[in-house]
Amino acid sequence: MQRLRVKFCTKCQEPIEKSDRTQLKAIHKAASGFKGSNKKEMNEIKLLALKFFNQKICEYCYLEEMARLTTILRIKAMQHTKCPS
Repeated sequence: MQRLRVKFCTKCQEPIEKSDRTQLKAIHKAASGFKGSNKKEMNEIKLLALKFFNQKICEYCYLEEMARLTTILRIKAMQHTKCPS
């Protein structure tokens, strides 16, 4: 008889639901595309995707943090386009 092993999110301490492996592999592959990035936020996105792939954080925390990081990137992009060079 196998025992179910429940993993808990390192951020919110909630149980992590079983995720679709193909979705996780797609996220991992996309995160691998950030290799040469020197932006702090892009590296944080890569680390976040890897944590989600390895089931260290739950989907809710992953999506919440992705929303925060992409908002920061959008704000920086808008500030960059408004500044005359």
